[in-house]
Amino acid sequence: MTREHAISLIVHTRNSEATLPRLLDSTRWAAERILIDMQSRDATIEIAQAAGCRVLNTPVVDAVDPIRNQYLGEASQEWILVLDSDEYLAADAYEALQQLIREHGANFDAFALPRFNSVAGHIMRGSGFYPDHQVRFFRKGTVAWQSGHHHLPTVLTGPLRLRRLEPPHCLHIHHENYADVASFLERQLRYALTDDYDADPANFDFGSYVAEAYAEFARRHEPLQDGELSTAVATVLAWDRIVRGLIHWERLGRQQPLNGAFSLPIALAVPGKQTWKTVPMRNVPREISRWIRRRVWRRRH
Repeated sequence: MTREHAISLIVHTRNSEATLPRLLDSTRWAAERILIDMQSRDATIEIAQAAGCRVLNTPVVDAVDPIRNQYLGEASQEWILVLDSDEYLAADAYEALQQLIREHGANFDAFALPRFNSVAGHIMRGSGFYPDHQVRFFRKGTVAWQSGHHHLPTVLTGPLRLRRLEPPHCLHIHHENYADVASFLERQLRYALTDDYDADPANFDFGSYVAEAYAEFARRHEPLQDGELSTAVATVLAWDRIVRGLIHWERLGRQQPLNGAFSLPIALAVPGKQTWKTVPMRNVPREISRWIRRRVWRRRH
């Protein structure tokens, strides 16, 4: 008889009544479900308690990643699954997780699961949103999150103890990211305003932020995969780098030069009749094009 491995689920919530029922419905099989709630004012807690979850209250924080570590010890089972309140799993997730433990649990302590991300009702297939591996299933005591927003956690037993699941034929997390582009803009600004920035003025270079903006647009812009939505997403994330540079500059006292670098991200691709044609790099400021070429060379080598 095949042994079943009990799994603890940990979910962080804040005013999550709209998305929490789907998550709870997709994880009925968990041996225990622990909900860490940040002062919700809607029906989040009532929904969780009605589903048999254990609810723990925590103060509101700007970034949830650092406080994840405080509650991992609440899990009573050897294996822990961490999900956000706007995520859920497919119907066959339990068996898929059991299979991972049976086949790989002796050699690996953590698993990076690919994630489907939805923006404005569209599941993104490119634009840097897929496969978007997330380290969310792991053996208790082997994973720790870092400060800031959306940094991958560290596998404490070493990188060789982490296994990445390769899509498409594997378990995925399903993530309802943003209802519309306005929500996307709002959240990116909140992340930028509440993130951690290097406090050493010697390390600040606004030109690097500008270069990153160009590179981010080039990386995210995949209209053949995601259509016009890709252009919108790429533009928002390119501007996000500029905004972060300005926030960083102000927090350092507005003493560092903002350089003469062109600070308006421009499209590195334009639509043709049938395909997308690349804009010549000579149209991009010299220091930006050099930075992009270095990044491309590193990825290829």
